[in-house]
Amino acid sequence: MNKKITYNYSTSAILERSREIVILAKEDLKDLAKFGASQKDIDNLEKKLAEFKKFPDDKHFAEKVREKTLLKYEAEEKLITTIRDFFLIFSIIIPTKKDSKKYFPTQKLTGLKSKELIAMAEKVISTGKKFKERLLKYDMSEDFFETLKSHMSAAKKAVKNLDQVRLERIKNTNKRRDLGSALYEQIVKLCHYGKTYWKDRDKDRYKKYLLYVKSD
Repeated sequence: MNKKITYNYSTSAILERSREIVILAKEDLKDLAKFGASQKDIDNLEKKLAEFKKFPDDKHFAEKVREKTLLKYEAEEKLITTIRDFFLIFSIIIPTKKDSKKYFPTQKLTGLKSKELIAMAEKVISTGKKFKERLLKYDMSEDFFETLKSHMSAAKKAVKNLDQVRLERIKNTNKRRDLGSALYEQIVKLCHYGKTYWKDRDKDRYKKYLLYVKSD
C-alpha cells in the first residue's frame, strides 16, 4: 500500500526550497536562536536534504518495470503461439466443437491474464498426454510438449520478475515519501522560527519563510 505524502512540493521544488531555507537560517541563526533555533536544526535539514537528493527518483524504477513488462509480453507471446499450434492439431483429431469443449471450454488466448494463460498451458499438457498416440500422427511429439513446458516456465519466471520490480517500485516510492516527509518536517521547523522572529520586524524577510504563499 502506498503511503500518503505529507507535503505538496514536487521533488525539484522541495530540494530548491530546502536549499533556500538552509541559506536563510544560516544568515539569521543568531536572531533565530532567541526563539530556540540552533545549528543542529540546520545540520539536520542539510542531512535530510542530502539523503533525499541522492535517493533515486521514480524514473529509475519505472524503467525497470517497463523492461520486465516487455519481457513478460515476449515470454507469453511465445507460449500463446505454441498453444495455438496445439489447438490447430487438436481441432483435426477432435473436429467437433461439442467434443473439443469437453477439454477446452474456450480456446481464446488473447486477453487472458497471466495466471489464466499458465493454466491453459497446463491444461494443454495434461490433455496432450491423453491423446499422445493420435498427436504423434501429426508430428506433435514429446519434443513439442517439452518446448511448451519451457515456454511456460519462462512465462512464469517473467511474471514473477515483473511482480518483484513492481513491489520494489512501491517500496522505494514509500521510502522516498518518508524521506521527503522527514525533510519537510525540518523545513517547517526552521520556517516556524523564521516567521516567529520576522513577523513584526521585517515583512519581506518574513515572507521568505512562508511555505505556501497564495497570490491575492
